Amino acid sequence: MRRVHLPWVAVLLLALTSLPSHVLAQQAPEARAVERRIQLVKLWGTVRFRHPQALAKPAEWDAAFLAALPKVEAARDAQSYAAAVQGMLAALGDPATLVEPETPPTVSIPPPTLRALKSWEKDVLVLDLRNLLGPEAQSAWTEMEQALDADAAKARAVVLDLRMRGLTRYGLPWVLPALLPHFIEGELTVPGTREVAHMGLKPQDGEQSVHETHFIVSASTLVAGTPGKKPALLVFLVDSGTALDLSVLALQAQGKALLVAEGPLDDSSINFQIPLPLGEGYRAMMSINEPVLPLSADLARPVRARMDGPDEGMRQALSLATRPPKRGSLAARPLRPLAPWRPEPAYADALYPSRELRILAGAKLWTAVDSFFAYPDLMDQPWETRLPAILEKMEKAQNATEYVLALAEVGTWLRDGHVHVRGHPELQRFFGVNAPLWVTDIDGKAVVLDVFVPESVPGLAVGDIIEKVNGEPIDERARKFAPYTSGSTPDFHRHVTLRRALAGPDGSEARLTVRDAKGIKEVKLTYKQGQGFPPSSRKEPFQVLEGNIGLVDLALLEAWQVPALFEKLKDTRGIVFDLRNYPRGSLWALAPYLDVKGSRPFALGEAPFVGGLHSGWLKNTSHASTSAPFKYQGRTVTLIDTRTMSQAEHTGLMLEGTADTVFVGSPTAGANGDITHAVLPGGVRFTFTGANIRHGDGRQLQRKGLEPHVKLRPTLAGLRAGRDELLERAIQILKEKPAQPTATRRE
Repeated sequence: MRRVHLPWVAVLLLALTSLPSHVLAQQAPEARAVERRIQLVKLWGTVRFRHPQALAKPAEWDAAFLAALPKVEAARDAQSYAAAVQGMLAALGDPATLVEPETPPTVSIPPPTLRALKSWEKDVLVLDLRNLLGPEAQSAWTEMEQALDADAAKARAVVLDLRMRGLTRYGLPWVLPALLPHFIEGELTVPGTREVAHMGLKPQDGEQSVHETHFIVSASTLVAGTPGKKPALLVFLVDSGTALDLSVLALQAQGKALLVAEGPLDDSSINFQIPLPLGEGYRAMMSINEPVLPLSADLARPVRARMDGPDEGMRQALSLATRPPKRGSLAARPLRPLAPWRPEPAYADALYPSRELRILAGAKLWTAVDSFFAYPDLMDQPWETRLPAILEKMEKAQNATEYVLALAEVGTWLRDGHVHVRGHPELQRFFGVNAPLWVTDIDGKAVVLDVFVPESVPGLAVGDIIEKVNGEPIDERARKFAPYTSGSTPDFHRHVTLRRALAGPDGSEARLTVRDAKGIKEVKLTYKQGQGFPPSSRKEPFQVLEGNIGLVDLALLEAWQVPALFEKLKDTRGIVFDLRNYPRGSLWALAPYLDVKGSRPFALGEAPFVGGLHSGWLKNTSHASTSAPFKYQGRTVTLIDTRTMSQAEHTGLMLEGTADTVFVGSPTAGANGDITHAVLPGGVRFTFTGANIRHGDGRQLQRKGLEPHVKLRPTLAGLRAGRDELLERAIQILKEKPAQPTATRRE
């Protein structure tokens, strides 16, 4: 039965996007085309992730949008606009998902002539259930129900008339659940409905991920029949206004019921739908679930031309009841097949996509973020309001470079360090490959923090200040990349733009102008793909330092090494965890040894859940959930800076929650949560954060980062002297007698 259910997506669309028809009528043609395009994108995106059958048709659904877009923009009137949208929806193969007027036109249809509520045609019981629409319905039902079991025992077959044309649409939804037990022998298993459900966005190229897509299937129900003999066959006489019940499909699947339909019959008589506004007096009704058993008529008839003429539908229903098909011809109906998940088309050859395909790229990006970005509440501007600008940028891109840079610029609006745009040759050409070194900002200068491959930059040393690249001031180069670089915090954004300012074409050379303690020098830098990721300069993942203090390099530590780590460090007075890197997934193995706080949650998380009937957030908590042979009793200090990101920040949350570690350094990157990625035309991969992660006590982490208890940055003098000032301060803290053994103090 078509029922209007308004989850948050539909409420948002209705509140923000529906323009009154008289407003749209007054718009200039260009403005009206823009508004229609926006409505088309929102409808396309909602269907893409919430309609049960769109899952298996990403390419067809893309093609439907591409075909509809120019027709929607060129539509001369509201009717042709609605027809263009309907053309797109037709690609789903679901007649119940369709465009209709917001206010259906009033069509005067004379009511049909009803039979008596109960009558007999020899041994066929005929129930014209439409009599139960009137004010005397309850008393009529009560009287009829008292005799139903006796009538069922006498009837060879039953015809049930539920045609609503000329009366009321979807009337009598309560009748069948109350009536059918009287015609069922024993128990009837009734398969339910199902809806598509996205636990985050499954990677659109098919890679493995924590994010998955499922079908949620409601449990089958059991309908218990009343005692006594039952008729062999039920014949339901229905039309497009009939409210059906899932039990009818179960009876039909077992060959115990037949459907005679006047006019079209689709899932709208039995499933849930939501209205999606299109403006100009129209809306789309979208199916958001489907019955597990398929719905189809055994006998389809045209709509009656006259309601007062011969009732051919009833005649044929009675004919079927009197002379039903042979039992062997009523084969059991299989369950509707599940729609398979299919990867998103990448259009890798379309490096500069057509105008329509670029607009589709904007639609895909906007929809993926709208549905699956984990931090909508932290956006500088509501994402809803960004769509017009995104589509405009896509339309105006004049070449492949402008296209991919427009995508990258849009990504910066998320203020998320996990946002990356990759996979297109123009992106590689624009950004280049990273230099094999880390730089940091010290007093506004780009200072070398680490050199990974010294032979690629001979003569460059830690503590050197890089002033120019090929004669261009490094800050000017950084400003070129800043508009296309996303960062959760200003410090992290500066960190990334400095790295990009030092990048260059693979296989090429650059001339760096560098200032060291002695003055200016020139250094040659050779670029090579794959050298931009830092190895650790240490040889061992853990060691004991002077003063009986442990040091753990989380860039090297593997989970399997954790028991040996604590066996070696269990009697140390404290441990320094170096988290200025990206760990190797050791946090879950470390946590049980450090959890002296009783397994309180060290992180709270939420991931977007996008389904048909229900959408919202899936909550989870991170605990040190397994036991260890012993608990480490010493204190811990953790070194952090902007290199501490994502899994590193989650490791920091664990150290904070289990051991009250003391953080020394500067704020971290402020980007944590499982990465989500979408596929866009041109072979572009667009990533962003797909899970909302907070401190164990609920405090915000994203766009703030882990905040140090002891604020400390490297100094130019310390770097040039070869000192690790953060490590030195950590050792000093562990050598000091704590004021309170179980408490962490901020300096």
